[in-house]
Amino acid sequence: MDSETLRLIRASSNLSIREFASKINVSHSLISRIEGGDRRLTDRVKRKVIETFGLTEEKLVVIKLLINEIKN
Repeated sequence: MDSETLRLIRASSNLSIREFASKINVSHSLISRIEGGDRRLTDRVKRKVIETFGLTEEKLVVIKLLINEIKN
């Protein structure tokens, strides 16, 4: 998972940065900085996102494929 994947998960859930941060119990400024590329996505935050949104490795691969497809 990278910042782009995190942003897509948040946006596809129709959550603001504040709502998303609250849902995974981190500060909104952290999410904003991760999405903006100022902070790296830690394993702790990744784990919280995966657990909160019920993601699997397979789902994360599909999300990444979708991002790549949109870019091309």
